[in-house]
Amino acid sequence: MKKGFTMAEVLITLGIIAIVAAMTLPNVMQGYRKKETAAKLKKAVSMLNQAILLSSVKNDTPDQWGIENGERNTFKNYIAPYMEVSYECPTAIEDNSKDPCCNKIYSYKNDTSKNLFLPKYILKNGIAIIFNNGATINKSQRRGTFYVFLETGANKYIWGKNVFTFNLIVEDNKKYFVTSTMDYREKKSFCQNHLSRDGLIDICENGAKATTGQAQGYSQAITCGAMIECNGWEIPEDYPIKL
Repeated sequence: MKKGFTMAEVLITLGIIAIVAAMTLPNVMQGYRKKETAAKLKKAVSMLNQAILLSSVKNDTPDQWGIENGERNTFKNYIAPYMEVSYECPTAIEDNSKDPCCNKIYSYKNDTSKNLFLPKYILKNGIAIIFNNGATINKSQRRGTFYVFLETGANKYIWGKNVFTFNLIVEDNKKYFVTSTMDYREKKSFCQNHLSRDGLIDICENGAKATTGQAQGYSQAITCGAMIECNGWEIPEDYPIKL
């Protein structure tokens, strides 16, 4: 009667386990990164909405903050005091080099870059935020754009991977909220399919801020966040960015 396993049998078994692990581990890690990214985004938007709500109690509603005037200190004066900010960065750091204050962001597909020469605020939880005032009065309800960095000190910042775009929406009835689902030119949500699915994907993976066509005037890579937010804060199967 045979007792135990031979060394050859053990090695074969271990080899099979290693092969199976090598095949499944990338999918497991990808699934984990998707869940982590979506959870961080949802938390960041919740934090921004909470800070704006608290600020509006003391400082009146956002439509009274002079957002339309291009004031660079809106975040510093009206939002940062209600968030756990650990550091305000200089505004001219372009080179990545794992510098937390880097403001250069690349598109995922064509590797073009954009520098955001605006104040960057690093929070104690590791998320960083840049806010750009901007109004499209009588054309949409967008009154500014948040660029949310899910990590600091990254080798490279990429739209839709570790940097996401959200807008500050102020509706006519003075209802205000942060979302990626609404932007110039429409007053309705991306979730209502007023852009084709291919259009959403194209804007996301190209980091596009188009000057012509269907995406004209939209905030940089805004649809990356919209695809996730419209999907109940879960990364959809057709999300174009590999996380």
